[in-house]
Parts: sequence; C-alpha cells; structure tokens
Amino acid sequence: MRLLLDINVLLDVAFQRPGEPASTKLIGQCGAAHEAWVAWHTLATLAYLIERQLDAAAARSFVQGLLDWADVAPTTRADAVQAVGLSIPDFEDALQAAAAMACGAQAIVTRNVRDFKGSPVPAMTPETFLRRFGVGGR
Repeated sequence: MRLLLDINVLLDVAFQRPGEPASTKLIGQCGAAHEAWVAWHTLATLAYLIERQLDAAAARSFVQGLLDWADVAPTTRADAVQAVGLSIPDFEDALQAAAAMACGAQAIVTRNVRDFKGSPVPAMTPETFLRRFGVGGR
C-alpha cells in the first residue's frame, strides 16, 4: 500500500515518544510490504525540530536515513493551490493531504486523524494501520 507519513509519526521515532513502537513497526514494513512517501515540507520541519532538540548532525542523519526508504511526494504550485481549497482548517495538514494526493497515497498515517476530516485521502493512526494492513508478527 502507498502511504504518506505525517511528520508526527516520524517524530515518534526521532524522539522516542509514546507512539514509537507502532511507528517503528510501521516504518519497518515500508520499502517491503508498503511504500512510504513524505511531503517535501516535512523534511525541513523535521530537520529543524531535531536540530533544536539534538544537533545539526543528528538532524541530517535522520533525514538521510528517512530518504533511504521513503520517497518525496512530487508537488507543484497546483498542489499548493489545491491545499488552499481543501476543507482542512490547519494549512500544514492541508499540504500533507495535497502531497498524499500528488503521490497517489491510499492513506495518510498520522497521530492526528481528527485534523484530516476534510481530506480526500483517508487518515489513520499507525496502530489502526497495523491492525488493518500490517504484515507478520502482529
């Protein structure tokens, strides 16, 4: 399945947050059973947040590791315009939804499902995704 990973799933892993086990398990299935995609703007925000908490080397290393198994959604001005018109109050979430559409994602995996109510691409948590579509060792 083709997935767009919201930044909060990646931050679970980067900062060992409470959702980390499910996020790590999901990521472990990407590149084999599932395709992982991220929005372009996720890379900048992710690097910024990791650098603030750790350092620039850790941020670059995390992003490089991410790019070893995830693709970046190909977005254009038209996708940004589409995001503006979505019924999603938070513009960053609208950009995520537009990126999901641009890469043909079948789901957005996020910790904030409720924020994606107006998204044309369905959203679910890592735990929900693993229950429905995970492979092996559930």
